[in-house]
Amino acid sequence: MRYAIITSPVSGKMTVDQKRSALAKAVEILDAEIYGLDTISADDLGQCAQEIATRCDVLVTAGGDGTFSDIINSVDTSQTPVAYLPLGSGNAMRHALEYKGSLADIAMRIRDGEIHEYDLVNCDETKRGFMVSVGIEGTIVRLRDKYLAQGVTGFKSYFKAAFNAYFREYKRAIARIKVDDATFRVQNLLSLMVVKQPYYGFGMNVVPRARFDDRQLHILCINSGLLKSAIGVATAFTIGNRMGEYRTGRQVTVQLERPLVLQIDGNDAWDAAAFTFTVLPNALKIKC
Repeated sequence: MRYAIITSPVSGKMTVDQKRSALAKAVEILDAEIYGLDTISADDLGQCAQEIATRCDVLVTAGGDGTFSDIINSVDTSQTPVAYLPLGSGNAMRHALEYKGSLADIAMRIRDGEIHEYDLVNCDETKRGFMVSVGIEGTIVRLRDKYLAQGVTGFKSYFKAAFNAYFREYKRAIARIKVDDATFRVQNLLSLMVVKQPYYGFGMNVVPRARFDDRQLHILCINSGLLKSAIGVATAFTIGNRMGEYRTGRQVTVQLERPLVLQIDGNDAWDAAAFTFTVLPNALKIKC
C-alpha cells in the first residue's frame, strides 16, 4: 500500500527538525514521505490532506488528538483510510487503539495491520469527532492553549488549566438533555461527554464502556461536587471512572440556560446554548 504521513509544523512542542527526526524510522518502515510541514494553519493543513489523500492508499496523521481530528474533518474517512502516529502529549487515540512501544513499533503495526471501520460523532452537522463534551472541558482547553502559548507544556499545562477552570473560570448551567426518546434535566452541569471510545488525554479512562464500533453514542453526564469529582479523576487514571450517569443512544440533544463551550477531540470548538449529536456508523476507516 502507498502511505503518506501528514503532520503540523506548529502543534505540540517539537520543532520541524525534531519531528522529521522522530518520524525517520516510520518513514522508512512505511516507505512514505512527510507532508504538511510547510503549512501555516489548520485550514492549510486540511487542504494539504485533501490533496495528498488522492495520491495515497493510507493517510497517516502524525500528531496529537487535535491534529488527527483536523485531518478526519478534512477528508472523507469513510472512503480514504487513515492511520495514526502519536506525537502529542495527551494522545487519547494512542490508548483507544491500544498502541504500545515506539513510533517505529506503531509504524510496523500500521503496515502489518488491517483496516477497521469505526463510528464517529456528528456535532451539529458541522464537525465530526471521537470524544466530544459540553461543559468544563471546553474551558480547560481554552486555558490550556493559553498556558501552552506561555511556555507551560505537557501534563502541567492541563493540570493548571483544570484547576483554574474548576475553581475560577467555569460557571455551571442547567441543562435539558434528550437521549433518543428519554429526556432528563441536570442542575449544575459540570460535563456532558458524548464519545465513541473510552479515553481522554494522558490515559484517563473516563467512559470505560465506550466502544468505537457499536453504532451507539456513549453519554456520561456529571454534576458532582469537588470530592466526587476528585475520586472520579483518581479512578479514571487507575481502574476506570465510576462517576456520573451513563447512557447510550443514537442521538443526543442539549438545551442550556446559557451558552457553554463545545470541546471536540481536545480542540476548542464553539459556544452555543443548544447542541445536537448523532452517531455516524462506519464513518472512520483506520488501519491499525
